[in-house]
Amino acid sequence: MPSCLAFGSALFAATSSLLADTTDRLLPRFDDTPCVGDFSALPNAMRCGTLVVPETRGANNGRRVAIPVVIVRGAGELRRSDPVIELHGGPGGGTVEWLAGWLTRHPELVAGGRDWIFFDQRGTGLSVPTLGCGRVGVSDAGLTDDSAVEAIRACGLRQQAAGVDLGRYNIGTIVEDLADLRQVLHIGDYNLVGTSYGSRVAMGVMQRDTRGLRAVVLDSLWPPEASWTGPLPTLVSRETRRVLGLCARDERCAARHPDLEARFDALLTAWLARPRQSGDRSYTADEAASFLLEALYDDEGARRLPASIARWLGDDYAELDEFLREQSGYVEGLFFANLCKEEFPFESPAAVEGPGSGDPIAEATARVTKRFFPACAGFAVGRPDPIDNQPLVSAIPTLILNGEIDAGCPVELAEAAVRRLEYGQLAVFPNTTHGVRRQSRCAQGIVDRFLDAPREPIDAACIAAEHATFEFAPGDRGD
Repeated sequence: MPSCLAFGSALFAATSSLLADTTDRLLPRFDDTPCVGDFSALPNAMRCGTLVVPETRGANNGRRVAIPVVIVRGAGELRRSDPVIELHGGPGGGTVEWLAGWLTRHPELVAGGRDWIFFDQRGTGLSVPTLGCGRVGVSDAGLTDDSAVEAIRACGLRQQAAGVDLGRYNIGTIVEDLADLRQVLHIGDYNLVGTSYGSRVAMGVMQRDTRGLRAVVLDSLWPPEASWTGPLPTLVSRETRRVLGLCARDERCAARHPDLEARFDALLTAWLARPRQSGDRSYTADEAASFLLEALYDDEGARRLPASIARWLGDDYAELDEFLREQSGYVEGLFFANLCKEEFPFESPAAVEGPGSGDPIAEATARVTKRFFPACAGFAVGRPDPIDNQPLVSAIPTLILNGEIDAGCPVELAEAAVRRLEYGQLAVFPNTTHGVRRQSRCAQGIVDRFLDAPREPIDAACIAAEHATFEFAPGDRGD
């Protein structure tokens, strides 16, 4: 099968061939290409290709965006005509590069009779151009130091100098890309499944263009009216302490890590005043706070969090080193082009909770989170669109899935959002973290049945049994 590099070359070739044709510069185009990865373990037929659209619609300036697309055909005798389009998280994540491995491990996610369509959003993943900034200390918590702020600013200025229209890499243009994708693939009625930031994109579609939209699944919801930066330090502290509280109530975990929360508070309080030194490497409380949020996002990371903290107490920072090499793994320029347009203009560093609270987790996180704002100085993204801060009111059948342990997409946001959805339903999963479908067969079953009958009440009876306990990681990595 072709490598990611080969696929990127195919995308570049597709873009170049369109640029050479001056007759259709403003028209969307779909070119079939080889798939990335080995899908042979799936019973499904596959189609892969590239959607090529203008970077700036209405401007015949020759700049194009090439978006990789993977179509997994519905298997089985009962074929349905309404496909599911999946929206990945981020902003700055991706799906095409690792999709083959993910579906090989979880074939049940595309086991129904519908086509499932995956694509990398413009500016990220294997799309062309990709707005990367190199290795910079960026995560969902913020930026780990001031040098990262300067690096992100410089990256945005470089992208602009290269001719990139940074104001066209956000939800509004993703919605237009989705409309063009439906046009070139001749899709009528369809469904959306969005996870994390993908849920935000899905809600953007519900606000802007509902043509053909039959039903929506929002996994780990982030609604447009929510504030990212303001409550984040308090949420990171709350969910870290939730996991440590579960450890204290678990006999084996408590025996392995007695009084862990109090010992960690003492460690982090000292860490805030002075970096920790190990050999010739210095570690800051800011870096530790960024690690906490990423660990909470991941079910395995959350289950080994007590052991991770215990290692810091023993001056072992190997796991923190591993995190710092990649952090969130986002395409950084796309991350900021999105958020400097649709999120941070509606927020303020003065509203970031944490300083003076006496809570060292919140205080450390607040230092990281406040650095989001000055980084936006390098991104000329234009005026914000007020719709990106307005609550969604909709009559489209919508299912929301939310884990109970989620610092990034807390369950109270889902509880508020579902009240504004005429045909909205909410399933909350105890002892579950961010990204419910990837860790719950019960959730996938609920999704399958909802898509078949989106106006019928869901049967959530399986949740209690499947998610009755929070199991810490075995051996020396968790309990």
